[in-house]
Formats: sequence, C-alpha cells, structure tokens
Amino acid sequence: MKRRDFIIKSSLAGMALVALPKIYSQDSKITKLQVGNPLRFPPELQEGESLKFNSANVEVWPGTTTQVLALNNSYPGPTIRVQKGDDFSVLFENQFTEEATIHWHGLLVPELMDGQPKDAVQAGSNYTYSFPIIQRAGTYFYHSHAHHLTAKHVYKGYAGFFIIEDDDELQYGLPTGAYDIPLLIQDRHSVYQPQFNYAPNMMDRMLGYLGDIPLVNGTPDAFFDVQKTLYRFRIVNGSNARVYNFGFSDNSQFWIIGTDGGLKDEAVPVSNVFLSPGERIEILYDFSPIDIGNSVSLQSQAFSGIGNQGTLMDILRFDIAGDSSSGGVVPQNLLPIDYYDINDKTGTRTFTLSQAMMGTGMHRINGLTYDMNRIDEVIPFNELEEWKFINSTNNYHPMHVHGVLFQIYSRNGNTTLASNDKGWKDTVLVKPNETVQALVKFIDYSGTYLLHCHNLEHEDDGMMLNIKIDTPTNIEDENTSPNNFELYQNYPNPFNPSTTIKFKLTNAGFATLTIFSLLGTKIETIFAGNKSSGSHSITYTNKSLASGTYIYELKVNGYALRKKMILLK
Repeated sequence: MKRRDFIIKSSLAGMALVALPKIYSQDSKITKLQVGNPLRFPPELQEGESLKFNSANVEVWPGTTTQVLALNNSYPGPTIRVQKGDDFSVLFENQFTEEATIHWHGLLVPELMDGQPKDAVQAGSNYTYSFPIIQRAGTYFYHSHAHHLTAKHVYKGYAGFFIIEDDDELQYGLPTGAYDIPLLIQDRHSVYQPQFNYAPNMMDRMLGYLGDIPLVNGTPDAFFDVQKTLYRFRIVNGSNARVYNFGFSDNSQFWIIGTDGGLKDEAVPVSNVFLSPGERIEILYDFSPIDIGNSVSLQSQAFSGIGNQGTLMDILRFDIAGDSSSGGVVPQNLLPIDYYDINDKTGTRTFTLSQAMMGTGMHRINGLTYDMNRIDEVIPFNELEEWKFINSTNNYHPMHVHGVLFQIYSRNGNTTLASNDKGWKDTVLVKPNETVQALVKFIDYSGTYLLHCHNLEHEDDGMMLNIKIDTPTNIEDENTSPNNFELYQNYPNPFNPSTTIKFKLTNAGFATLTIFSLLGTKIETIFAGNKSSGSHSITYTNKSLASGTYIYELKVNGYALRKKMILLK
C-alpha cells in the first residue's frame, strides 16, 4: 500500500477546549438566543505529534476548571483525521500514574495495535501505534481500554474522534467543510459539577454510570450557530452507559446516511433513532425551513427504560444565524453494500448475556467473566458465522466486537430492521430480553481480539471475552508439527526497519526462510540453502513494505513452521 501522510486541517494542539478552528467559526448574527455556551471542537492532531496521556485542568464550565484525564491536555482528545489508504503512526506517551492503552474503536488493525488490556502501556512508558488505514471512510473514535480502568478513564475525559475520509464520497454531494460537524456526546453528574468524579455505587455498576448533564464535544449547555441549509452531523455516543433516543425538538425529519462502518447504501428518513454507547451514526439535517433568529434542539427523547435510562434531555441547540448554502444534497443512492446471505453461514455461535447476584463479576457472557490469559472462542478466518446475542437480563447491552465489521440480520427473529441497524456495524444494542442475530466474517487480521459489552461499567465488571481468530489458511500447510527444528519469535517485534529471526536445527538440512502477507501472498524469500545443525540467526530488513502484520515461514526438508511479526513505520 502506497504511503500517504494523514491530513491535518488545524494547527491547534496541546490546548484544553480551545477556541473554534476557523472551519467551524460561529460569527453570530443574533443575540436573543445567546444563552449557554458555544459548541467547542478539539484540536486536530499534527503530523509527527505524539499523544501524551496525563491529568489536566481544563475549562468545561465557564469561570472554573475541571480535572480531567486527557491526551495533550485536551478534552475531548485531539481529533485524528486521515485518508483511506494512509499509513497512520503515532507515539503514545503514558505520563499518568496508571497503565493505559489506546483502543481504536471500529478500526481494523493488527492485534498488537488494538490497544487491548493485555497490551497496556505502563505508567512512564510509551508505545508506537502504527497501522494502515484499510477500511471504508467513516466516523470512528478512540479511547482507553485498560483493565478495570476503562470506565474511569473514559468518564474522566479520555476519548476522541478518528475520522477516515475518502475522495470517493465527493460524488454524492454531501455537505463538507464547515457543514460537516462531528459531535461527541457524553453525560456527566451535576451533583459533582464542575468535577468529573467517578464514584459508582453498586447500583451504578449494575445499570451503568448515568449522568444528568449532556456534554457535546465537552461543552455543557451547548449551542451552535447554523445557516438555513443542509448539514452533515457525525454523532458518537461516547457515554459510559447512557442510551440516547435522538430526535429534534419539533419532531422534524432527518436522514440517516451512515452507521458504525461508514456510509449506508441509501439515505433513510426518520424522526428519531436509538444510539447506545460505542455506536455512531451520520445524519443529514436541513435547517432551511426555520427562520433566522429561531432555533431547534437536538434531544434525547423520552422512552421507557430501567433506572434513569430514557430521560428527556436537551442535547444541543441550533440557532439559525444566516442563509448561506452548503451546496449539499440528500443523495438518492449511496455506495452499494454487499450484504451477507445467512444461507452461506458455516456455523452458529451463541453468546448468552446474564447477570449474577450483585457483587463483583455480576455481568457475564456464557457464564464467564473476563480472564486476560484465557481464550474463550476460536473463530475461523474468512468464514461467515451467525452470532446470536441472547440477553437474559433487563439491562441494555451494547455488544462490541474488535477486529471486524459485521451485519445485523434480525431482532427477535424479525428481519425488518431499523435504519441504524442496516449497514456495517461494530457495536449492536441488545435490548432487555432480546435476541439479536448478526452475520460475522473476519477477513482482515488474525490474532486475539475482544468481544464485550460497551456499557463500560459492565465491561470493567467482567462482561468481556477473548476471541482468537485463526491464522489464515491461504499459505500451503504441508506439516506444521516438525520435531527436528525450532523457530523463535523475531526480535525486536514490532520492528522498523530490521529484525532478527532465530531458529535451531537438530539435523543439517536445506532450509528456506520466506515472508508472506497475512493472506498468504509470497513477498520474498530471504534465505534458501543448506544449514548445519545448531542455532542460526538471520537479519531481515525491508524498507518498501507498508506497516502491518506479516508471516515468516521456516521450511526444512519439506516441513514448515510459521510465526507472525509486525512492521511499524
């Protein structure tokens, strides 16, 4: 894959809740509605800039400061904006007192780049995340995924946008630039204002930590000046546990054009949509019917839910300030999606979501709580499976799968799906006592990934499993169990640009050492010849390969052993 530098659209960095970048400028022409706070936007990450994790004091509510856990002293964290086909790389510096990771939520990345609890970066250490951008354009995000610390870190501010763009989207005439607006929505507790105290009690651990104040891009009581024209909004539910029922205060129509994995195949008109933690939607909304000087609000509309779920909330007020045009349109058709056929499935896998008595480990999948060192499911590579999520509780469980984009097939056997269920997904809301069927196929990377509830209190309480994706079988497998030679893990791993591969032969023989892609495409043979018995090492250097995971194979006298290595640039 040809390397392209990821795009930077702002020179702002290292500031907390900075002034608006020019692209989102709010030059208000009205005064009567200026109650609240102008919507803020985090800075965008500079090329070559690292991400530094630490505590910081930022101004969330005017005139006072809030202690947050932040990247580069920014809440939310800096927005990362890249192009499909880029090679992305960033140094993560953990300057805080606790271990942490960066999980790239919804991105398809190699196992060691996924930011799982098993790969935590210890306090005072750093780690380079590097991977190719191989997937569809869309709205993704990143957040901490440290063991038993995810909910706390996210609640205290550790999350940010990861937006993938693709010039192919331009053909649809969607609003761009100042009319393409990212919205990260979270809730916080007013009782602790202005602090983000994370103090869940037993009931909070059962239901999730639900606040009563909505923040949009870290802004309380937010308003945004808009023109009488069509806008594109990228909405991320970054809350720990709250499920939102988004709609507008006048019940007007909007169009859903994208879900977790990018654009849908059509724009679907709706008046409300549910969004659970970890899910994203992209919508189009037309402000042209509203007179200048008036306003309309994005709300979470009331619905029946357990505990404080379903509370009516005003999320963001839009004040109509002018009549400029975005030039955008609601497209008749979008890029076609190749939907899986359930008749092609190779098997069915069931995940029962249960709840034990109140206490540690009450939230479970198939009766299990998370064990970092245990593999719970082995998933075949490149095979379509039906996954059934059976919710035997009265809680909401947004189920998130790492390393794959999947498709929802049915809810309680009904294959007529809501508009936000259709398209590519990485998170699906499983409602109380509901069964959701999904069609899942891992086609990009093998290795160990995670399946978990994205109610972060449930996740930290153990509602998470390790799933191992089998190594692709495209490479010819003559015999992977020889007893007359050994192949060792390369070092360093990850590497750039060189690494050492060691092996040991019991008897002399003809040996070849070959590099393959994950899908079995031969890249190069780095050694072929006779070797004596004993230990050997070969240094491998390749400056032309893109960042990613590769397989190296040692073949001796017709027998083969293989291991994975990761190249970082």
